[in-house]
Amino acid sequence: MMNLFDKRKYSIFHSIAKASSIAALGLVVIIGINGCGDGDGEPAGPGDNTDTNIIEITEDIDETTSWQSSNVYLIRKWDFYVNATLTIEAGTIIKFHPSDGPYMMMSGDGTVIADGTESQPIIFTSYRDDAHGGDTNNDGNATSPAAEDWGSIHTNATQGSVFDYCEFYYGGGDNSMTTLELFDSRATVTHCTFAYNKGGPSGDFYNGALDASDARSGTIITGNLFFNNVIPLSIGDEYNIDNSNNFSYQSQTNTYNGIFYNTTDNITKNLIWAETEVAFVIDDNQLIIDGVVLTLGNNVVIKFTNGSNLSLWDDTSNLGNYNGTGVYFTSFRDDNLKGDTNGDGSATLPANNDWDGIYNNNIAVSEYMTWSNILYDSH
Repeated sequence: MMNLFDKRKYSIFHSIAKASSIAALGLVVIIGINGCGDGDGEPAGPGDNTDTNIIEITEDIDETTSWQSSNVYLIRKWDFYVNATLTIEAGTIIKFHPSDGPYMMMSGDGTVIADGTESQPIIFTSYRDDAHGGDTNNDGNATSPAAEDWGSIHTNATQGSVFDYCEFYYGGGDNSMTTLELFDSRATVTHCTFAYNKGGPSGDFYNGALDASDARSGTIITGNLFFNNVIPLSIGDEYNIDNSNNFSYQSQTNTYNGIFYNTTDNITKNLIWAETEVAFVIDDNQLIIDGVVLTLGNNVVIKFTNGSNLSLWDDTSNLGNYNGTGVYFTSFRDDNLKGDTNGDGSATLPANNDWDGIYNNNIAVSEYMTWSNILYDSH
């Protein structure tokens, strides 16, 4: 797996926006001294401070707009909508006010093109995060950032947003607990870092810091890094997951360290699941694969929550490479395979009857599978 954390430095140069341009965009500028992150996913030190502008965003974006790296953008509008294309320059820092502006939502023709670089990532973070963009809330060391400081970014049924070399910190402060939600949208999320965010169980669902449960066909999620989130990633049924994402950094993992299939939809498209660092998790009393093939890479592990079931509607041909090298189907409580996925340390142990099993629905078979790589099921 690649290491996305080679040290990278960038600086933001001092500039003063023209008052006429600011007024046209409905923005407020505050000039201050602020620090910027060092692009390595870790807090910057005091020596990273540099002069920057703080631009408060108080109006929706209704026309094509660009944000520059010479500014720190502070969202201070509740339900802030992006209704046109917003292009964010590499190295730009965006902060979210905890009460006045915790959300960014796309609507209509809105898209976000956040195309950072390895040396100049785009940062989405908390108002209280002094390590990126400096002491924006002007309180010295009185407050520190934490998960749930701000809400989330919602793609909201818009198509084509791009997040490349972006870093997302301290989000998830809403009911869904997600930081970036790809809802009913096609989007690209590549080479991004998600750290110190929420994500977590919510009723019958397991929502990731990156929640792509309802993302559409054509979505790309590759080369990203997840650590110190509650749940890192939740996925749906319309796109592949390869083996390029990373789920730990310097021994820091995630509480529920897995990839959660987080939709009630059955699998009706050919899919490939290839991630081997962590397990995939199925939480469904009957997940059906019908007329298509879910192909597993070697060393892929799928874990099942209590009572969950996988039904092969046509035959074992619905599950490609089910007997591949290192492939296992096991209990959510099984920490021996791919680590602690259920987030309870060693408090629980796997046992027979932890989950239902894998059922072959072919009329000539109609029985549960008893493969040697099925562990702790009920059959």
